[in-house]
This record gives sequence, structure tokens and C-alpha cells, in this order.
Amino acid sequence: MTDTTTTVIPAAAGEDPDLISLLPDCVLTSILSLLPIDAAARTTALSSRWRRLWPSTPLHLIDSHLRPPSADAFSRILASHRCNAVRFQLLLTRPSPADLDSWLRTLALRRFQELVLAPPSESLRLPPSFHACHSLTAADLTNCRLPEDATASAVSFPHLANLSLRYAYVSSIALHGLLAGCPALVSLSLDRIFGCRSLRVCSQSLRSLTVSVSLARRLLEPHELEDLVVEDAPVLERLLAHDVNWGPSLHVVHAPRLETLGYLGVGIPSLQLGSALFHAMRAVRLPVPAEFRTLKTLALEMVDPQVKPVVDFLQCFPCLEALHITSHMVMPRSMETMTGDRTGHLTECLDHHLKRVMLVGYKGRKRELQLAIFLISSARVLEVMKFLCENDCNPTWLTSQKRRLRLENRASLGAQVIFEKHRNSHVRFSKHASNISVVDPFGIQT
Repeated sequence: MTDTTTTVIPAAAGEDPDLISLLPDCVLTSILSLLPIDAAARTTALSSRWRRLWPSTPLHLIDSHLRPPSADAFSRILASHRCNAVRFQLLLTRPSPADLDSWLRTLALRRFQELVLAPPSESLRLPPSFHACHSLTAADLTNCRLPEDATASAVSFPHLANLSLRYAYVSSIALHGLLAGCPALVSLSLDRIFGCRSLRVCSQSLRSLTVSVSLARRLLEPHELEDLVVEDAPVLERLLAHDVNWGPSLHVVHAPRLETLGYLGVGIPSLQLGSALFHAMRAVRLPVPAEFRTLKTLALEMVDPQVKPVVDFLQCFPCLEALHITSHMVMPRSMETMTGDRTGHLTECLDHHLKRVMLVGYKGRKRELQLAIFLISSARVLEVMKFLCENDCNPTWLTSQKRRLRLENRASLGAQVIFEKHRNSHVRFSKHASNISVVDPFGIQT
């Protein structure tokens, strides 16, 4: 049993009493765990009581907290510390394979929960001891090479809820085995992974999935993700694509609770949503009746926003409430502007559900204007339509745009029409969009 008795040193005349010493050990160790390692370690010089508190403090081993960070310092801290670990983070340090293997084995015994690796320079090969870290709840791995023996029977991360792989190298077998060994996975982010061309996602727990590819790296690393199949994800709520200019192809087979989808663009070679099929944003097959009635938020990215493809998507998602449309910041080669603006009949979405629309990069071009007029005149429950404009929104231009939009013909008399100056950015959505607690990753707010 830990001794929690305290001795209060009487304060000298005019001095404040030592109230911290009144706190029990469990509270003091919690406070120490929130301090940088070097500051927490210095408290051992205060007294014999503080000397024993530091080794009993839940460990947050973060290299940026050490001055300077070194492999010897990490090894000494792990050797002297006897309490469980919470977080292990390397951003500045590049350990040897032997040191990293030893640290991960020790941390696995200390039941650490969070792993963040983003080593400088060339990619870091993770040792097999990575698979011994069964207590992990979150892993953020950048510029790493995952072990190749990650078969379904070899991997077990029963508590891992959040996994992010960025500029990571992993074979198809290893990645499928890793995901199969994560039965509690809630959020998965795949940001430019190499070595796996095709991925099939089957997860009973996954709620958020984000994916990104890199054209520049693809020229050097041909084995980048090209096809993503969401085969069985019964609780998936969010499917996000970082960069739609270059793919990958997406096929959603079973995601009955999907609520947020985007960005979708012509750079995605093939997009299949249930039985609906799009090739480079062109509808090839549209289901009747629609299958994805749970979707509430959709983001599209188009070279020249037009009515026809937007209506096709609205027919796929009849209960859509928020629509975000942005112009392409980069136009991939061989990308063509779509022709034909036949709208067909008004959809259930426009009659009963669509409430918020945002047009990003709006310039007032012919097809943009046609799309805006169509939405304003057709969306019967529209609450706000926001134009984020690439120009300076001068009064003359604004007056002209409002006249050309025929606002007097709006279907929803209470709809607000807002023009704002837009600063061009390559950031498509919130940095933490994969976090399911972020309500709207595309920033459609009123």
C-alpha cells in the first residue's frame, strides 16, 4: 500500500502555507503527469516524498520535452520508471532499430495507450515488437514502414480505436491483417500509403474513414492505393477523401448509417455507391429508389460546377441537408468539362430536406450561376446559401450577382443569401475531420 501521509511544514511569518503538501499522492502524481518530463523529473529534488512520486507518475514520454532528446535519456527514463505509461511520442528523434525494439517491448509491459511516430528524414521500419503493444488505444504513424508479418492471426490490438497512417509503407497483406486485428477501431485515416493498391474494409466498429493519395509520390512509388472498397461497415458514418484530383476509386457496398461523404470529384475514376455508378462524376447508373437515405452532408469538387451532375447526386441522396460545392484548385490532365444541364424532375431532397448550401471559389461564371439559380429557385426548405468568392466582392459586382440570381424567385422565402470573400486554400476540410466529434468537417456553418 502506498503511503499517502503528508507532513505540512509550518509557514514562516509572512509566507504562504505549503498547501500543495496537503494533497494526497494520487492527486500529485496526476499533476506531475501533465508536466513536461524534464520539469516533472526536477521535482525529485524537492524532498524525499517528491523523489518517490515521480517514478510512480503515469508516463508521457515525449521527445520534444527533453533537452536535448537522446536515446540514452529515453532508456534511463524507462529503466527508472515503474508506473504504467500513457503516451510515447517521437517527432525529433530517430532511434536505432535495437533501441526502438527495446522501448516498445518495455512500453508494452507498461500498458501504454498512445503511440505517435513521425521520424525525420527516411522512413522508419517498425520492429515486430510493435505487434506486442496490445494496450494501444490510439496510433498515429507518419513516415513509417509497418512490419510485414501482420497476418490476421498475428495481430491483436483489442483496444485500438484511432489509427492514422501517413506517408506509410505497408503491404496489402499486412494492412488487411492489421485492420482485422482491430475489433474496436472507430476512426481510420489513410493519408498517402504505399505498398497496398487495393483495400477492402470490413469493420463492425468503424465510424470514420478518411483517405488521401499523392500524385507526386505516385510517380516514384507506383504501389499507392488505387481502389478502396467499403465492403461491410454497418456503423460507418463518415467517408472523407482528402484529394479527389487523383483518386482512388471508391466502392461502398454496405454502409447503412453513412451520413457524411466527400469530397467527390472527377479525379475519382470510378465511384460506386450501392448500385449507383459514376465515372469521373458522370452518372452511369442511378438507382430507383435511392439506397442512401441516411446521408445528410455531401461535398463535391468540380472544375466548372453544373446543374446536371449535382442533380444526379441529389437523386442518390434524397435526404441530404447540407451541400458543399467547390471549384477544383488543380485540374488533372484529361479532365473534361461536362456538358448537358438537363435537370429532370425535382427531387425529394430539394422539396423536403436541403437546408444549407455553400459554393466555394465562386466567380459568377455561366454554369456556376445556372447552378446557383437552380438551387435557389428549387430548394423549398433552404435556410442559407453561402457564396465564398474568389474576387474582392466589390459592391458593383455584388449588386450584379444578386440581380442575376433572381432572388425574388427563391423557393424558400426565408433563405439567407450570403457573399463572403474567400482566400484560396489547398485545405479541403478540418485537420481533425476524422474525429467523429467534429460535426461538419467541410465547414458548412450558419
